[in-house]
Amino acid sequence: MEFQRNDAMLMEILQDRKTITGFLDSIFGFLRRNTDFYHTKRDESDKIGFPKGVRDQILYGAMQRYDPDCLLQSLTAEGGADYGETAPPAVEEVVLESEDVPQDEEMKPIERQPPQKGIEQSKFSPSDYKNGDVFESHCWSQTLKEVEVQALLPKDHQTAKKLHISIQAQHIKVSSKHSPETVILNGNLSQRIKHNEAVWTIDQNRLIISCDKAKELWWERLFEGDPEIDAKKIECERYINDLPEETQATIEKLRVQQLAADKQQNEIQTSSPDPAITLDRLKAAWDAEGSPFKGQPFDPSIVRMT
Repeated sequence: MEFQRNDAMLMEILQDRKTITGFLDSIFGFLRRNTDFYHTKRDESDKIGFPKGVRDQILYGAMQRYDPDCLLQSLTAEGGADYGETAPPAVEEVVLESEDVPQDEEMKPIERQPPQKGIEQSKFSPSDYKNGDVFESHCWSQTLKEVEVQALLPKDHQTAKKLHISIQAQHIKVSSKHSPETVILNGNLSQRIKHNEAVWTIDQNRLIISCDKAKELWWERLFEGDPEIDAKKIECERYINDLPEETQATIEKLRVQQLAADKQQNEIQTSSPDPAITLDRLKAAWDAEGSPFKGQPFDPSIVRMT
């Protein structure tokens, strides 16, 4: 699973820094040097950074997501002590089965099927429905460009040969190949997808469908008739490589400026370990006989420190 790879990289940092405080210092130092995380937007035309207060909301939300006492965490049913160590050596990948839908064909209303017997209760983690929603037997998540659907499979339908999967431009249906009346997932999508580029896999007891959106926009719901998600809680950050070249150049410029400012500050602290003593000496010399600043208001900012 992806979190295992991330854990391995983060564990190296933690072992190097020894403490939680040192670990967090490395993380936030990285964000400061390499991203626009600490840049506050000045106005609507500013394309990088976050509006005032949003950065704190992101941090608070991230902490609560994994807080065992938080209501959000209580939605996740932990599956014991198995964190993927006993998972199969490879995920079973199968070939996409999809159908084209004529553009002039109307989508008929879909009757949502009740949860199938034999399906285990929800074991979805918050990351499985990030920017999306979670239900009893399925969940969905999204980025600006992609959408992912995960559905729990009945114990007797956890292999590809037992499933019939239909992915269309605005419709998804998953049912039993031998008993078509057994429907696992069925609905008209609220927006269109690039169904010919969709892929799906079976990982242990769940089916994972990944597809690109036809248009770059945030979906309010997965299927027609689903409750609308809270758009204010969407985490709309984007990877730097996904940003326009002009914005990437601006971020890089800020990064270089920040590195230069950090270097200058470090040099000042090295040459003057005790700023208070240096300031006292500067005040004494300010009005000394022969000083060009004698009689003027004290302003250390005009003096170049070397």
